Amino acid sequence: MEFRVLGPVRVLAGGRPIGPSGPRQERILAALLLGAGRVVPVARLVDVVWDGEPPATAVRQVRNLTTALRRTLVAAGAGDDVLTADGPGFTLRPGAFDLDAFEEHATRGEFREALACWRGPALAGVDSAALRPDAERLEERRLAVLERCLAADVEAGPADVVAELSALVSEHPLREGLVGLLMRALHGAGRQADAIDVYQRAKRRLAEELGITPGAALRALYEQLLHEEPVPGRCFLPYDVPDFTGRAAEVTRALEALRAGRPVAVDGMAGVGKTAFAVRVAHRAAPGFPDGQLFVDLHGHTPGRDPLPAEAALSALLLQTGLPASRQPDRLDERAALWRSRVAGRRLLVVLDNAADAAQVVPLLPGGPAVGVLVTGRRRLAAVDGATAISLDVLPPSEAEALFAAAAGGRSGGDVAKLCGYLPLALRIAAARLQARPLWTPADLVARLGSERRRLGELRAGGRDVAAAFALSYRDLTPAQRRMFRVLGAHPGGDFAVAAAAALYGTDVTEAERLLEDLLDAHLLRQPAPDRYGFHDLIAEHARAEADPAETAAALDRLLDHYRDAELPFAAERANLVAATESALETGRNDHAWRIADRAVAALRERGHRDELTALAHAGVRAAARLGDPDARQLSLANLTTAHWETGRLTEAVDATAERLRLVRESGDRAAEAAALARMGALHGMLGRYADAVRDYRQALVLAGETGSHAVAALVWGNLSNAQEVRGQFEDALTSASRAGAIREELGDGDGAILASAQLGLVLARLGRFPEALAVAEKAVRTAVESGYAFGEAWSRIDCAEVLLAAGRAAEAHDHAERACAILARLNHPLLLTMAANSLGAASLALGDPAAASAAHGVALTTARRIGYRAQEARALTGLGSACAASGRDAEASRHLRAGRELSGEIGEPVRAS
Repeated sequence: MEFRVLGPVRVLAGGRPIGPSGPRQERILAALLLGAGRVVPVARLVDVVWDGEPPATAVRQVRNLTTALRRTLVAAGAGDDVLTADGPGFTLRPGAFDLDAFEEHATRGEFREALACWRGPALAGVDSAALRPDAERLEERRLAVLERCLAADVEAGPADVVAELSALVSEHPLREGLVGLLMRALHGAGRQADAIDVYQRAKRRLAEELGITPGAALRALYEQLLHEEPVPGRCFLPYDVPDFTGRAAEVTRALEALRAGRPVAVDGMAGVGKTAFAVRVAHRAAPGFPDGQLFVDLHGHTPGRDPLPAEAALSALLLQTGLPASRQPDRLDERAALWRSRVAGRRLLVVLDNAADAAQVVPLLPGGPAVGVLVTGRRRLAAVDGATAISLDVLPPSEAEALFAAAAGGRSGGDVAKLCGYLPLALRIAAARLQARPLWTPADLVARLGSERRRLGELRAGGRDVAAAFALSYRDLTPAQRRMFRVLGAHPGGDFAVAAAAALYGTDVTEAERLLEDLLDAHLLRQPAPDRYGFHDLIAEHARAEADPAETAAALDRLLDHYRDAELPFAAERANLVAATESALETGRNDHAWRIADRAVAALRERGHRDELTALAHAGVRAAARLGDPDARQLSLANLTTAHWETGRLTEAVDATAERLRLVRESGDRAAEAAALARMGALHGMLGRYADAVRDYRQALVLAGETGSHAVAALVWGNLSNAQEVRGQFEDALTSASRAGAIREELGDGDGAILASAQLGLVLARLGRFPEALAVAEKAVRTAVESGYAFGEAWSRIDCAEVLLAAGRAAEAHDHAERACAILARLNHPLLLTMAANSLGAASLALGDPAAASAAHGVALTTARRIGYRAQEARALTGLGSACAASGRDAEASRHLRAGRELSGEIGEPVRAS
């Protein structure tokens, strides 16, 4: 049982309100909750109920009302001791109490969770002068916690909370704590002038309204910010090595260009030190770019890896500016536009390392001169307009010897530098080897280098090959370390986890980690993140050159088995799953390819990783086609349909499902045909083609009946009910929903039964049978909550909200829709989020809050357009129009309503599929 005072005063049992009954009992309940666990005297309750003007029978009435409240609580399942008479008064002992939860979260520093306990002003709707001080005290407590929360946010990322703080200061202009936080956030975002202006406006307001000056703390902050430089932004630059040597003229040219607002494009051969040069320049230039320094490896020439697509590079850049992947659009042009808009006017430095060509770089370029750009690549990037081009060659002999000496602890090595071709990477590897062998001399190293004749592709200098340095490190390894080094070369991705290395080697993770650490100590591996390892691209080539083909083939088989069968952290491994699937395709391991893709699709869909989901689905289709297995082909096409569905490519989803239907009909797989028809119906419904949807559902039901595909039948009956409801065929929709529920119950499908019950409640509401509708819908919500089925809870809360809206109970509808939105944001489920946000907007407008309605419908509109959900787009436009009209914004209202009518003329409401 749940008790609430942080918003409307409520008691809920199983998510259903059970009290209080009437305003007097509401006041008594509020007073008892505010004194929870303590005796609240009857005299206090009398004062709360009648505000100092009680009737002669007041004490008796209070005791009767309190006794009735106790009976209600006990009947709903509370214990006998929940509310007891104790001497001069009564004691309420609530179980789950939102005020207690708020304080517990706040005490643990979980401020956002604490604030989430609030559902409106404290004691909302309770009109009692005696309780007003308590409400004001609770509001002051909420604001205090909000200030602590925002203070932590300002420390973590000031630019991200400026908008929220600006709104709060407008609402509470005399609250100096919020004013100070806004000043700090603006200052941290590099907006010092705006921070000072906020102070001046607050100072004037305090003087005009209260006749006072700002407090000592705010004045001190003003003086501090007045004389401080803005706080620097976040830095994502790699480590700047302390023994960087040479390149003085080139460093100066690059710094001058960046300070003048010109891009810098650095090119040169592999291993020449382009990345080290760019990192050195970026660190030197950083003070001139106080809003932050970003870094992305474009993998233009990383062996075994395709260049990073522009979409993925933009995603990485947007992540570094604080924008999560779930809020990024899918299309390249949309991401590029968002990137340019997000960095406009900010003093940022962007380093784009290891570019394949100018075509890869151009979409990543910001739009204005305030952002510095530094690009590296093996090829000259002539298409970067206005760039200062800097070509790096091998080091001059003197600088190469100096670099070797610095890296080797001061020991000179002119001959070593020559044998290394003056190539910085080779010099560093050779020096590290010498450092690891104190008994060696530079002459010993010269002798070893001079005996090598192997070549490493295009990396040749001074008549010698950089592979000589790699071979020295490799030769000194133990047999087990050598074997690990070789088999790691078979990994097709970038960095890898210990478990993947264990699979390549054929051992357990403990032994694998020990060997990886040995290779890390030998500088043959890098460690980009805790528990993850990777090769430098040149060393990876050397590992592959040392490998035996049979050993490599067996290692790759084990790795693919690992990605096919093992428990994986899919979010961390998604790039490797794509790479592994592509490698399996390239080497003819088609069964591995399609099974890895088939396994990963569901997990990546749940986590919202749409780029990798799409890549794997396409790879699975290619692999299954090569196998010629009809079942693999149709399942892979089903996965491709899912990928298109999640990314809003509904036309492509229809095409993939049509191909799947063709295959299953050719193979005679009637059960698969039923499933494909069910999905095709859902797609037609999303596109507003309800006649086609109903036709598909009818055919699917016939096939499901013939093949005993009861789960498909249950899904189809539920979707058919939705289509019939949209078309106004409510009696038919009721029959279909009932059949869906009956089949789910027969199958013991608890989750499916929740979804079917929610749909049934909605149809009952459309028929005007509100008591039945509410009972069914609320039971669906309660069952979902009890079973921990988050998706089903969100789904049933949306339908429950719609039932409550139809019944004229907007406040309860708002609560359900708001909870559904929170769940779906956590699940990253955009399809249902559009529906929940639209329900929230409708409830907000019904409650007389057009601003909140506009915000909710705006979320629905943005999401619906991104995923191509035209039915919800139409509803969002209509809702926005109504909200604008209620706010007096007639021109906006007319525009939105007209657009909504036009779109509604083409389509109807959405068909939902689980």
